[in-house]
Amino acid sequence: MNKIRYLCLIFLVLLFSSISNILYSENKTEILYKINEEIITNIDLENEEKFLIFLNPNLSNLSKDQLLKISKNSLMNRKIKEVELNKIYDFDKNKLGEKYLQRFIANSKYNSTRELENSLLEYEYLVKNFHIDNVWREFIYEKFKPQVKINVESLKKQIQNQKTNYEELNLSEILFKPVADTSFDELTKKIYEEINSLGFEATASVYSISETKKFGGKLGWIKSNQISKEIYAEIKKGDLITKPIKTNSGYLILKLNKKRTVEKKVNLEEELQKLINIETDKELNKFGYIYFNKIKKRTFISEI
Repeated sequence: MNKIRYLCLIFLVLLFSSISNILYSENKTEILYKINEEIITNIDLENEEKFLIFLNPNLSNLSKDQLLKISKNSLMNRKIKEVELNKIYDFDKNKLGEKYLQRFIANSKYNSTRELENSLLEYEYLVKNFHIDNVWREFIYEKFKPQVKINVESLKKQIQNQKTNYEELNLSEILFKPVADTSFDELTKKIYEEINSLGFEATASVYSISETKKFGGKLGWIKSNQISKEIYAEIKKGDLITKPIKTNSGYLILKLNKKRTVEKKVNLEEELQKLINIETDKELNKFGYIYFNKIKKRTFISEI
């Protein structure tokens, strides 16, 4: 009897030790990358996956390897931005993450901060990401706003014959640029294949260089008069997803989600300002993309 008890005791000890080792290995923090003096851990990568799916649930349709690749790229890009911003901005002193998060909540399905805290995503990680992303956006705006040139007269002509009833389009976008090791035809073919297999929103998160990629490329409702004639002509061809359209910022693929006709008295000044804002955002996105790639090239990135 004592021998049996002894064996049972040994078994329980070994079982407990095995479980402890498994739990420890699952929760163990490992440094994966070093960006200048900043580090990225496996925990950061896991949180980034949750964060991206939180912003765009369609990413859950991706394979594990695809999601890992997107998450790694997104996390490293944000860390590079953080390193650059740390030269001029004190994140510890300026506690603005909560403000940016509340702004997000006001335009989302969530009713309160408590709902977010109950989600699987680590709340502090969420706050920090919104803080970095928004400060970077404001930084790019202040840095490149003087260089943005908008042809206001051309925009005025675009809306001067506007009627009281107009079409509104709910659109999503994939903005991409050719890459060095792949031909344009091969790249576009691959993008459309991914759209067919994974869906437009997930594909936008993989290939788009626009800030909208975080939200599956969603642009929301846009008035037809706020779109250039060339782009509107492509949309009017009737295909739900357009062919690649060449723009100053790259090649644009649009998906028409919905459309509606709206009757409303047009305020020309308001419509003009909206157009100016849209064109300004496009130019700033282009400048921001170019600037980010410059600082990325001079950033020391090592895999541990």
